[in-house]
Amino acid sequence: MDSLHNKKREDKEILISTGELSGEIHGSYLIKAIKERLPVNVYAMGSDRLKEAGAQTIYDYRKISLTGLSEIFSKLPHIWDAYMGIKRYFLSNKPALAILVDFPGFNLRVARLAKRLGIPVVYFIPPQIWAWRTKRIEKIKRYVDHVICILPFEKRLYDEHHIDATYVGHPFVNTVKPSMNREEFIERVGIDTSGTIITVMPGSRENEIEKHIPVLINILKILKNRLDRPSFILPLAESIERGMIERYNPEGFPFIFVRGLTYDALSYSDLAIVASGSATLEAALLLTPTIVIYRLSRLSYELAKRLVKVKHISLPNIIGGKEIYPEFINLLDPETIAEKAIHMLNIGRKGYEEDLSSIRKSLEGDDSYGKAAEVVLRFLRN
Repeated sequence: MDSLHNKKREDKEILISTGELSGEIHGSYLIKAIKERLPVNVYAMGSDRLKEAGAQTIYDYRKISLTGLSEIFSKLPHIWDAYMGIKRYFLSNKPALAILVDFPGFNLRVARLAKRLGIPVVYFIPPQIWAWRTKRIEKIKRYVDHVICILPFEKRLYDEHHIDATYVGHPFVNTVKPSMNREEFIERVGIDTSGTIITVMPGSRENEIEKHIPVLINILKILKNRLDRPSFILPLAESIERGMIERYNPEGFPFIFVRGLTYDALSYSDLAIVASGSATLEAALLLTPTIVIYRLSRLSYELAKRLVKVKHISLPNIIGGKEIYPEFINLLDPETIAEKAIHMLNIGRKGYEEDLSSIRKSLEGDDSYGKAAEVVLRFLRN
């Protein structure tokens, strides 16, 4: 925290608060877009991505990143440390603005604190109040000055509740694309092009790896026996080391590990099996047939069944208004999922193109991060 006072006083200062990898990626692009337009000093609850974007971290979110409702209890001491770190920063520096990115359980408390201290709040990628915990909209109305939405139906909801909101389009439309052509990717990774290519994405947190890798291996064992010369690609998330995967793969199932080539792997696969999260939307934008899986603790699952207000869990299905991607939540029977995978492979990618293309079209927008940055600049200039 010593560096907090070693800043150029003529520049504006902001805090950005993220709580997991996908939010930090969005936050890093937003910070770059802001810095292109105005000199700012940025402090963050973040990790490597935000450091690379020019922010100084006051707390590393990886200590508190979690999934599910019951998992929060084991993280409470770290969550308190993170909150108090932000509170000390607010009191000592009083930034011109706080930008919150997703992670609502924590960030809405930060919003309340900021409001109490007279610090304006912009929420980029707001809570999914259309899906569950609809009462959060009252907190947003009370504590947040402006909401920046990346889903078109969100703005309508905020307009109905007289909350200032801007829709900027979904940034994935412009950022999610392969880095090389299919032939280059196949040569780089060393895949047998005569066989089926399947990409699996177990999640970006260790507790997701622990829950999903064993069941994924059981599914892939069945597919390995039923398909001709299949290849199984596992893109490593930035927050995941290969050793973490291997810890839950004691028999050494033959994954093909890649890093930094997630979009290429999805784009050139015949099928993906993906843990629910932002990766499902990435797969949809790359027109990849996908099976969505997720395993929660029993308590989290029972609570979610009572609280969640939408029929589907994955964004492609929510945006499309129907089940485009099959979803298997907690009931992860390997045989059933393998049968579904074979059925989808028989349909082929072309069978999903119309539905997935319509999702992409509904989210299209130019320079989403730039538009979001302009919203932020209005507050900084005032």
